[in-house]
Amino acid sequence: MRIFVTGATGFIGRAFVRQAVAGGHAVGALARPGSAAALSAHPALTVTVGTLAMPPWKDLTRFAPDVCVHAAWITDAGVYRDSPENDRYVDESLAFATGLFERGVGHVVALGTSAEYRPSAQPLDEARSPLGPRSPYGRAKHALRLALSEQARGAGARLAWARIFQPYGAGEPSARLCSTVARRLAVGERVTLDTPGAVRDWIHVDDVATALLCLVEGRVDTVVNVGSGVGRTVEDVARTIADLLGRRDLVVAGAEAADVFGPLVADPARLRRLGWKPRVELAVGLSTLIEGLR
Repeated sequence: MRIFVTGATGFIGRAFVRQAVAGGHAVGALARPGSAAALSAHPALTVTVGTLAMPPWKDLTRFAPDVCVHAAWITDAGVYRDSPENDRYVDESLAFATGLFERGVGHVVALGTSAEYRPSAQPLDEARSPLGPRSPYGRAKHALRLALSEQARGAGARLAWARIFQPYGAGEPSARLCSTVARRLAVGERVTLDTPGAVRDWIHVDDVATALLCLVEGRVDTVVNVGSGVGRTVEDVARTIADLLGRRDLVVAGAEAADVFGPLVADPARLRRLGWKPRVELAVGLSTLIEGLR
C-alpha cells in the first residue's frame, strides 16, 4: 500500500514509519521544515516538506497515497493538555482532510486519545463506555472525530479512529513521566510522585505502531482502542524504572493528589479481533528506554 503520514517525525509517527516500511509499504512522510533529518533514509520512504497549514499538495498528489495516517498534533508534555493550539489543530486537520478526500484518498487513520473517555474503574469499551473529555486536548480530539466522521461519510471514504492510551518508549518527548523518572534516578536524584495512585494503560510505542498498521491494512472504518488492557499506577511504573536502575530507595510516593483525568484502561477486544496483540512487556520497554537515554 501507499501510506502518507502526517506527524511523521513525532514520537508515534516515527515508530509507525519504521513499521510500515519494514512491512513492505511505500511511505510518504510529511516533515516540517528542518525536521526531515529525524527520519532514516530508506528506498521505500519519500519525505515531503510542509505543514498541515501549508500542505505540499503537488508532492502528495504525485505520491498518490491509498491511505493517510494522521498523527500530527501538539504533544509537548506539560503543555498539550491545556494548549489553545488544540483548536488550531482541529481546524487544520479538517482542512487537510478535505484536500485528501478531494484528491481521492479513500481511507484515513487518525490518532485520537483515551482522554476522550470519561474516567472509569472499568475497562473502557468503544461502543458502551461514556465519553466525557476533561481537558481542551480531549475535547479537541473528540470534536475532530465527529467532524471527520461526517466528512468521510460525505466523501464515501473510511475513517479509523485510534484512541491511543498511554504510550511510552525510547524517543518519547523528554518531559514525559518515564523519561523524567529515568533521567533523575540515573543521576541519583530523588523522585517524588504527585499522583502515585493514578491508573493508566501503558503501551509501548512499537505496539502502538503495529496497531496502527493493522488498522491501515485492514481498511478499518470505526473507533478502535489502542491499549494493552492492563492498568498500572504511576507508582508501579516509577518503581519498575527504579528497579532497573537499582535506585528503588529514591522513589517516594507523595501525598495523593486527586486524579481528575483517570483511571483510563482500555478494553482492547476490538483491536485483538483484528489479529493484534501487544508484544513489548513493560520492563523490556522501560529497559530499552533507559538504554536510549544513556
